[in-house]
Amino acid sequence: MIVSHVKSHVNKSSFYMKTLALVAIVSFVPLQLAEAQSGPVRLAPPQKLRPVGPSTVTPPKVAPPVRVAPPVQEQPPLATGVTGNIGTSIQVDTLRTINPDTAGVLSAHEGGFGIGMWDGTSRRMLLTMIGRLPVNIRSEVMRDLMRRLLLSTALLPEGMAGDGSYIARRVGLLSSMGDTRSVNQLLEATPGRSKIDQLVRYEADARFLANDNARACSLASSQIGNESSIYWQKAFIFCQALAGEHDKAALGVSLLQDIGDEDEAFYSLVETLAGNPTKIDSLADPTSMHLSMARVTKTQLPSDVVSSSRPGVLRTIAISPNASEEIRLEAAERAELAGSLDVDTLRQLYTSVSFSEQDLANPLSKAEAESGPLSRALLYRTSLIQTVPTAQAEAAAMALSLGRRGGRYTSVVRVFMPVLKRIPPSAELVWFAPEVVRAFLIGGETASAAPWFSMLQASAQHDPEAAQALTALLPVARLAGSSQTLDWGPTQLVNWWKQIREDDGASDKAALLYSLFDALGDDVPRGAWDALLEGPQRITMAMPNPALWRSLKEATKASRLARDKPVEFSASSVQEMTLPVLQPTQAVSAAPIASLDPTAPARIGEIILLSLIALGEGGPGQAEPIVLSKVLESLNVVGLENEVRALALEAAVAAGL
Repeated sequence: MIVSHVKSHVNKSSFYMKTLALVAIVSFVPLQLAEAQSGPVRLAPPQKLRPVGPSTVTPPKVAPPVRVAPPVQEQPPLATGVTGNIGTSIQVDTLRTINPDTAGVLSAHEGGFGIGMWDGTSRRMLLTMIGRLPVNIRSEVMRDLMRRLLLSTALLPEGMAGDGSYIARRVGLLSSMGDTRSVNQLLEATPGRSKIDQLVRYEADARFLANDNARACSLASSQIGNESSIYWQKAFIFCQALAGEHDKAALGVSLLQDIGDEDEAFYSLVETLAGNPTKIDSLADPTSMHLSMARVTKTQLPSDVVSSSRPGVLRTIAISPNASEEIRLEAAERAELAGSLDVDTLRQLYTSVSFSEQDLANPLSKAEAESGPLSRALLYRTSLIQTVPTAQAEAAAMALSLGRRGGRYTSVVRVFMPVLKRIPPSAELVWFAPEVVRAFLIGGETASAAPWFSMLQASAQHDPEAAQALTALLPVARLAGSSQTLDWGPTQLVNWWKQIREDDGASDKAALLYSLFDALGDDVPRGAWDALLEGPQRITMAMPNPALWRSLKEATKASRLARDKPVEFSASSVQEMTLPVLQPTQAVSAAPIASLDPTAPARIGEIILLSLIALGEGGPGQAEPIVLSKVLESLNVVGLENEVRALALEAAVAAGL
């Protein structure tokens, strides 16, 4: 517990008086922040504080999304007048109250899932399941689906309150994913966000994580007078200390301690800001505020800080100069794998590591012995400084192997992709062909894979080892849709099974592969399935909640029926439709999905939502074949064929195929 020189002058028995004192401080004390967080704090003459709305926050310099006016809250029908003929402009006389929960930045033409994506979904289903979406996802495809789901502009199921709680959930999920750019985009598109405390808090967290303390403190000063939560009290105390008002910050600390708050790391950092450095021995679950305070005070982050599972926190640790090299590398790899850190930043961290001459002279043996983030950094560094293709290939092959063993294969593929593209195919590198082809396929670089594939096929004509490697590779290439597998058929599948059936886990790999082929529409002969009947007849497996499983099947069936049913329009039915208002300053009126986009897949939002939850944080690489097959089938029904193939490929590579 911190004992300040101010605390001794306060009557500890009078909590009520302290509360009044804190209120007075909050109401009248000026808070002046330095423009540069790392420089000396400049104090300005006292002035009255004014709440600063989030609209004054300058968003990051990213390409602005094409704005889609948020739909309005669904309420009892109002009298509207629809005028105009087909092909002419349509005017709706009466607008309804704008609903912040329907805000979004992606239309169907921009990768969203359509304004009617929740048509047919119940309010209870949406409110119950939205909070169960996984956020620490290794699957790049799942992250993309979830991001688009949360950013789509859409009408809500009947009965949704429209009080801002749903948009807060969406922003919270994006924040937990560490997708700061999407958080900022969705906040900017939300009308009246400054009146929704939870949204302001998410914005403040994003500012703290970005070390943008000036704007975070502006938000804190605007909220502290209206909200009495501990979060805003701590934020305001931090900002007071940052502005040099240490006596007032100490008073706030004593108040929080008296009500039982036990955040010792926060109190130590406040004391450090006051000029009394305190070491932080443990910070296993850091908040955005902790990390910002530690960076301002240059407090060394303890080793357990990297145990956090939140992608946004891991990203901040990775770029924090007050963390050790090993901690930053570990955080960076995990953040990149979770999608919160761009691959270029991870590459830069790899190249910033210093290695001894001995390590650089024997990189393969050193990496094999270490087998951690430092080993991958060493191999990446080696691949850059080597000029001989064989040496580059050896370093890349070792890194990919270590990544597969450590569950970080896809991340290693992204990091080494520029290196792999620079290595030319040659007869001396036939041994490397299977590895580099798999990497290109999982990275979506099918054109780069083609020459290596052709070289392997040619070598397989006279080299038994190359022939075996080609047989093992063909199923993966088929899943990826490679043009090199146009002659794929039962013969190739039988040859693959004959080659691997004596291996450990062969039946599990075959069951997964056959399930994936079924989901993609590739016929698997009955004899291939029958060969697996010799294995255990009862297998314990992790399955989704039966209610979720049933809901996914029901939504898929409804979507398939709607897809197969022809849509007919008549002049009278068109006149009866409630069409959207498309004026720039007006909101979109509620309308049946068929009238907005007759081609939109029915229940698409619900199917994506339930599919993501069914796969969970483990993603396709850890899903049971029967679960994965059903999810792929459901996503196929709503037209997500590219995503289905990419998920299948992720599952195959994760299984070691």
